[in-house]
Amino acid sequence: MARDAAGVRTVWAEDFVVNSPNNEVLRRDDVIAVMEQDFLDYRDFQKHITFVGEKPEVTIVMGYDTMIPLKGPGAGKQVTRPFTDVWTKRSVGWQLIARQATIAEAK
Repeated sequence: MARDAAGVRTVWAEDFVVNSPNNEVLRRDDVIAVMEQDFLDYRDFQKHITFVGEKPEVTIVMGYDTMIPLKGPGAGKQVTRPFTDVWTKRSVGWQLIARQATIAEAK
């Protein structure tokens, strides 16, 4: 929500990919460009974590986000968006390498 491109660069791996809510696979720099264009704008954002699976080199986090997007898919509606995040341990620390987030409901 803060549109902190510098901050996400520290936790998103250079090879990060996301299956985004608009059903496109985007790479890290693509998502950051959209963020910097002020396209990602949400109100009432909440993250609900339902599962964390830890392995020595990978951690999987699953759950769903709820929010009201002000732009893009589901704009102006209460959106439920299940997600799966894949984190891996790199030399700089834990980084997000993959994310799936698809809109399941917009009302």
